[in-house]
Amino acid sequence: MRFRSSRSLALASLMSYSALATLAACSGNSSPAAPLHMPTARPSATPSAAAATPTASAGVTPTPTASGGATATPTASAAPTATATPTAAPTATATATATATPTAQPQVIHVGFNHTATTDPTFGAIAFYSPATGAAAIVTVMHGSQIVFTNDGSGAPHTGSGLGTGGFPASFTNTSGTTQTGSTIDNSLTWSTGTLSEGASSQVFTVGAPGDYYFGCFFHYSSESMRDVLVST
Repeated sequence: MRFRSSRSLALASLMSYSALATLAACSGNSSPAAPLHMPTARPSATPSAAAATPTASAGVTPTPTASGGATATPTASAAPTATATPTAAPTATATATATATPTAQPQVIHVGFNHTATTDPTFGAIAFYSPATGAAAIVTVMHGSQIVFTNDGSGAPHTGSGLGTGGFPASFTNTSGTTQTGSTIDNSLTWSTGTLSEGASSQVFTVGAPGDYYFGCFFHYSSESMRDVLVST
């Protein structure tokens, strides 16, 4: 088989050569033509696509991207602080001092041995007269007020008789004594309740100008030191 194939190939080559020679003779070329070699096609190199480098368009300024993706938050402007307007302090209005009005009803000066003796820091020893039931006390009233003396004791009579404004005298000096006299308590030595028996009250007296008015009992001034002071304000 191999021998036949080789012969066939040789015969084919010879026939090809003869054909070429005949062709060359026809063309005027006396030299036998060189074997015709068909060019071998070479694979074309595939051009590598160049990486396209993006070119920035002219005049376009790229927008900077915030680093880290953080979005800048605008800072709010602080609202202006309102300035407080000082409030004027209210002006104190002077309060007028009310003028005291004399008491409509007579105030009572209680008389009797049941109103015990005491010592006043201003006027000294006083006894048996009091603006209220209980221990003896200085009687302080407003000038123009009305007062009465009332005997709260049991059995013994008493009086309330003026002794002036110069302090307690050494002895009873009122000239009226047991006789009801006058209607104003002042610095005279004449006003007196007269004799007041148990439970009796005197005439109504009006208190005179501001001052200290001393008085005592006709029956017991010297023996019991029965005395007191009315202070008119």
